[in-house]
Amino acid sequence: MTAGIGIGCDDPEVRHWLEQWVASTRLVPPVPVTLAVHVMETPQVGDGDTREPFRQPMLEIRSGPPQDDVRIRWLAAPAWAVIASGGRTAEVHVTPEALADRELVARSFFMMVLIFLLRRAGWHHVHAATARDPTGRGWLFAGNSQSGKSTTAALLATRGWAVGTDDVAFIAQADTGVEVVAQRATIDLRPEGFALLGLAGGTSARGGRKTSFFPEELGGTWADRVTPQVVVLPRVGADVTRVEPIRAREALAELVRWSGWVLLEPALAQEHLDLLNALARQVRSYRVTLGRDLFQYSDPFMELIP
Repeated sequence: MTAGIGIGCDDPEVRHWLEQWVASTRLVPPVPVTLAVHVMETPQVGDGDTREPFRQPMLEIRSGPPQDDVRIRWLAAPAWAVIASGGRTAEVHVTPEALADRELVARSFFMMVLIFLLRRAGWHHVHAATARDPTGRGWLFAGNSQSGKSTTAALLATRGWAVGTDDVAFIAQADTGVEVVAQRATIDLRPEGFALLGLAGGTSARGGRKTSFFPEELGGTWADRVTPQVVVLPRVGADVTRVEPIRAREALAELVRWSGWVLLEPALAQEHLDLLNALARQVRSYRVTLGRDLFQYSDPFMELIP
């Protein structure tokens, strides 16, 4: 079997849709992983799993002993997945109800299943945006969904940077050090970010709550992989942008904070933590409060962090 993400499904139409969605992510792991998907008319009635769940929006995740597998349940509609300990196949069950909103089930449920599968290929998730500046330096912007990552990624694209992702990134070991692999996806802007950037056009996303652009639509390019030299921990401020250098130890604590899966699956947790530690030592790190003046710079981060 060749490297990549394989799809098996007992419904040809759903299999075709999943193949298209997986292809659109441009994620090709170095070892093969598989989504084995079963379309079920009848929802599952309790599996007796008493492990304490790790909760995310619309999701419950159980892992660790005594089963040592991973079980992911979607709460928006009946859908669940099981990944055996050490396995590279996810047994996924979805109902027609879950498939009714395919954008949502792909973005929320299937992406979470992929995150756990890709750990088995040596790719570990971090909640971050990635970019490469005009001089070739790699950047990683780590933080939550309210920290300004998407607006920053869009701003950098308008300045001609190569942008990878504004949200879903994977750290992995490479010959050049720790690199970050980006999911191919749009930059999704809330109305306030869209207004601050003074943009026009874009595609309506998330039920009209956001406006989406690919980096190329904003004047940038797409970067599938970046070797970070700078890590930025952004947060939204008021008027004036402030930059504070931080030590590797502080950066590591923040990176762990935005890599929640490091807490799960003891067999893979150490590898994930080791990569985050190596990344924190590989880069210069800064805590940046994003102000409105950021949009007045011709190339803000190149000027603020030379």
